[in-house]
Formats: sequence, C-alpha cells, structure tokens
Amino acid sequence: MRAASLLLLLLAGPALAETPKAARPAGSSTVACPSLANYRLLIRQAKDAAGAAARLADPKADHLGCAVTAREAVTGIGDHVALDGRAYECLSLQTTSICQWTAAGSIAVPAEKPAAAATPKPGADPAKPKR
Repeated sequence: MRAASLLLLLLAGPALAETPKAARPAGSSTVACPSLANYRLLIRQAKDAAGAAARLADPKADHLGCAVTAREAVTGIGDHVALDGRAYECLSLQTTSICQWTAAGSIAVPAEKPAAAATPKPGADPAKPKR
C-alpha cells in the first residue's frame, strides 16, 4: 500500500507542478532570457514581470541578456520545464536560433499548423501495400 502511494505521488508530481497557480491572460509581450537561470534571477530581483520590464527599460541596469519579447517575434515553444512548482517555456523566435525562457503562459504562442495530409496518387489503392 505504501509503495503504491509513493508510485502515485511520483507519477502525479510532474503534472501537479505544471498546473498554474492562477490563470493569467496571455499578453502581447513578455520578458524573456536566453538562460533560464538568468530569467529566474531577474524575476526574483524585480519581484514581478512589470518590475523586470522596468529594469530592462533602464539602459544602465544589468539586463542579464534578457529583453522584452514581442508576440510577433515568437514562432513556437522550443522547450518546457517545471521547477519548484512553477512552469517555464523556452520560446522559439524568428530572429535567433537560441530560444528565450519565460514564464509558461505569459505570451500567446501561435498554434502549430497541422501537417498536410498526403494525397494518394491516381490509380493507387491505399489498402494494398506495395511489394
């Protein structure tokens, strides 16, 4: 019984960590960094995303490589991780091959386009495999 409870906790743990504490509306821009450690440090020092954006507006402040990223520059989500009960996403951008880390759900990401279905050639019978 104890082993089953432990197994259930281990399996449910990642799913519980990814559950956002409060649903946030996705915005048109977000603070993002090429390093997740730098993003977490900036948010911890600034206390929230608005404070981080204000710090990034100051040209004399240490930006840690972070910047305010516009929604138009985002092409998708390159990676996702949950640490200490908070979820983060690494955004793929049009201008660089290095993804930028931000809080999960902080920006609206375009939905992936479904792959086009292959159209069968005329006269080909899809039920019969070629030999």
